Amino acid sequence: MPQEGNLGRKVGRLHYLLTRNLTKNQQAHNTGITADQFRLLTNLWRTDGLTQQQLADVLGRDRASITRMVDILEKCGLLLRQTDASDRRVNRVFLTEKGKELEQTATQVAKQCLEKMTCNFSEEERIQFRSLLDKAIENLVDGV
Repeated sequence: MPQEGNLGRKVGRLHYLLTRNLTKNQQAHNTGITADQFRLLTNLWRTDGLTQQQLADVLGRDRASITRMVDILEKCGLLLRQTDASDRRVNRVFLTEKGKELEQTATQVAKQCLEKMTCNFSEEERIQFRSLLDKAIENLVDGV
């Protein structure tokens, strides 16, 4: 049991440090976004026009925190909300041109953070690390 707790702390610490590093580096590159905002934007860069509920589901966040993030990103001119044509109760979130233009820079910054995290890994260790993370995620997905 002590190792499980230790492992949990290490995973938590890794998440904290990666999030902090990503936010810090996004700010240093003048993207103006946080790590959480980057996660939201990556989903829109893949599929523009998701609903706020879809974003909440995929990010594992409550609707209120998604609403706050969308509000902030909308004020920054990166997103806009539109009422769904078939259901006026639903808001869809779309990227603006400014939001689309941010993708390359913000993604490059994120890649640099991940490279820093694994900089002293061999290629084999990178593959194994990715594989182990995939297995751990898969083990927990069914329990959600």
